[in-house]
Amino acid sequence: MNLYNIAFNNFKRRKVKVLMILCGLVIGTATAIALFMIVESMRWSLGDQIDEFGANIVIVPRSEGMEINYGGAEISEVSLDYQRLVEDDLNRISEIPDYDSINIVSPKMITAVNIGETEALFVGIKPEKEFIMKPWFTLQDQAGLTSNQKPVDLALIELPDNGLILGYEASRALDLQSGDEIEINGVSFYVTGIINPLGSVEDGLIYGNLATLQNILNRPGEISMIEISAYCNSCPIEEIAAQLSDILPNGRVTALRQAALLREETIDRFSTFSFILSGIILFIAALMVLTTMMSSVHERTREIGIFRAIGFRGSHIIRIFFFEAGLIGLAGGLLGYLVGSTIAKVIGPYLTLGITLNSWQPDLLLPAVLISVAVAISASAYPALKAARLDPVESLRFI
Repeated sequence: MNLYNIAFNNFKRRKVKVLMILCGLVIGTATAIALFMIVESMRWSLGDQIDEFGANIVIVPRSEGMEINYGGAEISEVSLDYQRLVEDDLNRISEIPDYDSINIVSPKMITAVNIGETEALFVGIKPEKEFIMKPWFTLQDQAGLTSNQKPVDLALIELPDNGLILGYEASRALDLQSGDEIEINGVSFYVTGIINPLGSVEDGLIYGNLATLQNILNRPGEISMIEISAYCNSCPIEEIAAQLSDILPNGRVTALRQAALLREETIDRFSTFSFILSGIILFIAALMVLTTMMSSVHERTREIGIFRAIGFRGSHIIRIFFFEAGLIGLAGGLLGYLVGSTIAKVIGPYLTLGITLNSWQPDLLLPAVLISVAVAISASAYPALKAARLDPVESLRFI
């Protein structure tokens, strides 16, 4: 009889103990796999949502600045070698290697205009881009609606060529309401809607169509700024910014570190939470294995005493226990992967509010098996050592 036959025979004689150890490993591994898959899906989804929440890259025309001093006194700052951004540059953005990571590209032109005796900033935009990028912009009031109708979502609004969307403070400063008409640079406009207060500089802006503002200023095709919202789950935002700098030498590309750091910090917290919770569950599974194996050692005291009496060494006893634990750990890892993946597929969408999970990830099978085997063997180490150190004489007294 070799050591492996002894282990297999023990499986047959102590099915309940084996099932208890197997259940503990399956529960621990399955929970860790399911939790990991759910949190990973949430992590990726959250990353996408943060990336969609506003711009994280800004491109402005490149220029060289120089301060002019005369007699030791600073007079002004001038811009040298000023270059322009044009709408054709938007097509060049699609040529960067990581273009698939870019979600929204929103060009705009900004200029100061006089409305009566009040100065205001007029921002020419493409509404279908700008308001999708900034979903926190909502309409307080919209022209042409009855008292029972609610303003539409700004991302869905069709802004006419002569229509304007006013920031809350701009509407107050100009004393304008939805439906009012105003004249800017000799062109008649009417107020299509007023944005709810934002508590930021956008409250003082006037938004209109980009092409309309270009025609008023007689600067067709020219833009003042490009805001970009990029998905960056698989790449740092600085890498996309570097690619944009290479392809747009006439623009100065700035990655908004605050947005990128917020995203990285949030994702790191989710990952840390996942690892800690998985570790706790696996530790509980290890305790279950340890308790069951200690009970098994107690039950097998007579058997171990006989083995030692007929010449088995302590190392042989340890190998028997480790072989048994390894086999159960292997089965626990395989079953844990299947059960955990099923749990993630069935329960995951309810826990993540509809986020679609990648229910089967074959690359997690090997880690699941390795973790289960490692937990089983490490938790069996103390019971195996205790069994190996049993005094044969004392053990045989159980006969």
